[in-house]
Parts: sequence; structure tokens; C-alpha cells
Amino acid sequence: MRLWLMGVALGLSWFAQAAEEALVRMTEEQAARMGVVLQTVGATTMEGRLRLPAQVMVPPAQIEVVTAPLPALVTKVLVAYGETVRKGQPLARLQGAAFLEAQRAYQEARAQAALAAENRQRDEALFADGIISQARLSASRANEREAAARLAEKRQALRLAGLAESDEPGAIHDAMLLRAPFDGVVLEAMVQPGQRVDAQTSLVKLGRLAPLWLEMQASAEQAAHLSLGDAVSLPGCAQPARVTLVASQVQMASQSVLIRAEMDKPGGCVKPFQFVQAEVAKRHLAGGTMVPTAALVRHQGKSWIFLAVEGGFRPLPVEVEDESPGSVRIKAELPANARIAVKGVAAIKAAWLGLGASGE
Repeated sequence: MRLWLMGVALGLSWFAQAAEEALVRMTEEQAARMGVVLQTVGATTMEGRLRLPAQVMVPPAQIEVVTAPLPALVTKVLVAYGETVRKGQPLARLQGAAFLEAQRAYQEARAQAALAAENRQRDEALFADGIISQARLSASRANEREAAARLAEKRQALRLAGLAESDEPGAIHDAMLLRAPFDGVVLEAMVQPGQRVDAQTSLVKLGRLAPLWLEMQASAEQAAHLSLGDAVSLPGCAQPARVTLVASQVQMASQSVLIRAEMDKPGGCVKPFQFVQAEVAKRHLAGGTMVPTAALVRHQGKSWIFLAVEGGFRPLPVEVEDESPGSVRIKAELPANARIAVKGVAAIKAAWLGLGASGE
């Protein structure tokens, strides 16, 4: 059994070497009849740039959920997904008895604080005239401090409920406007008009617009050329993003590597969840050859091109460094002004593997 496995391994090794050295014999007339088209290529001086599709994402730390401060009925939803909002802009209108109770408690505390202040002032005057004792004055001052603390508590409760303080005695409203706490974008409106909600129910999810992330999917070969800090440029954006993550493992579902870049100051050139074409400046890629995607064939786990030589075509294994729509960047030892097949490669491959005639 061991000898058989060694024989298989040696056979595969011999075949790979033979495939590389093989010559697919074909005249120019035969190639023309089979639709073969040649293109002259050569080593190119590259800027080391990789184009990848990307999606604009809002970092988790930049997302905040606006909740209902008290049990209420949602009467209006004033924003929708994707809208840009300013700080203080109304998001929804809520109505409920809990708002009446919060305002009533505030007004009562406000009246009690005013009464306590008046009593303290009166007792100070009476104490100065010797009419009341020091204990009576101390009690009045303690009552004033207690009433002031209760008023502060009710005022804070009113603010947490999103209700404005009113200096008008008895001014009570049964509705309030829920407002945006910061400039951002609406990521999700979680309620509908007519819906009843409890306290702390999530109503609107907001995201800040700076910084933003770009999430890209790259092949393992592409990711090998990327490093933290590489510049990522986008059409229409003045400031480049910087690579902050090159995932250390391949994602099982997509068989790709996650690349993440951060845009500190997007300046409105992109929007959350927008799909864009990103260009990554690769620091560790100095040269290569651009060829049409159609020139590449796959065989036995390798990528090949067909180099035109005297008497036909020679299969040449190449290393794919970058892929973009319509073209690939390869690493291969090519002679100057090399000509390769860019059309009709399927027919050449068939002749190479002995699956068909070579055009005779």
C-alpha cells in the first residue's frame, strides 16, 4: 500500500512537470479557426493597488438606541431608516398618563419648595424679633432643604422623561416629542404609530457618522499583501481610510478574509450600509503582470496561461496576486513582449489535455 501511494505521488509530480514543459502544437491557421486571439503582455510597474468591493458600516460603539422614558402610546413616528438627523430633532411623538403624572409631581414639588422658602424667610424675621425659638428656625430651614431636594428629584425625572420644565403654574401636557441626542443617521425605526410601549422599550436606533468602517472581503492571496495602516481610498472622499484589521482566518461561509478600514472623517462622502469600490494601497507588492481574466485557466489546483511560442503554445503556471472585474494580476516569469492567448483558451486547454483535436 505504501509503495502504491509513493507511486501515485511520483506520478502526479511527473505529470505537473510534464504539463509545464509540454507544447501544445498548433499552427497560426489552426489557432485562427479555433477563435484564438493573442495579446502582448509584459511586466508592469505597479503602484501596488488592490480594488475590492466594500460596505460602509457603523461601528458598534457609535450606535445608540433611543428608548421610551415612560409607558406611552406612540402617536407619530417622524423619521425613517437612512435619514440623517440633527441633535434635538424630533424622532417620535408619545402620549400617555405617565407624562401627566410626572408633570403633576414636578408642579407639586415646585409649589412645596416655594412654600418652604417663604416659611423659612418668615421664621427668620420672627426669630430676629425674638418671637420664636432657634429650634423653630432650624426646623424651617431643614424643611426648605428637604423641599429643594424633592424638587431637584422631580425636575430630573421630568428631564429623563424628555419633558420640558414649565414656569407656568398648572401647565401640564399629555404628550412629548422624543428628540435625537446627537447628530447621526437613523439605522432602524422599531415602532409604528398606534403601538403601546413600556418604559425602556427601544424605539429608534441611531448611529454617529464619524468614524465609519469599511468592511471588505479579500481572498487569502490578496490578504497576504495587506498590512495594518495601509491607505484605502474611495471615489469622492478626500481623506483616505486606514486598514485596522486583517482577519487571521478565512471565513467558513465565503472562504474569504475580512479586511476592515476606519474612516476618521468621512465628511459625508459615503453613507452607512452603502456599497462602494475601495482601492487599497498595498505596501508589499512591487510588480506583476496584468492579463485579462479570460486568459486564465485552472488545472490541478493551479492557474495557467498559454504562452505563444514557435510551433504552438506552452502552458505556463502563474501565481494570482490580485483579481478585479475583467482582469487579474499575475506573477510569472515572462519574456519581453510575451504573447499569450486571451480568447479561445478553452480549445487550447482541450488540446493540451488530449480532450479534442488541435484544429485539424
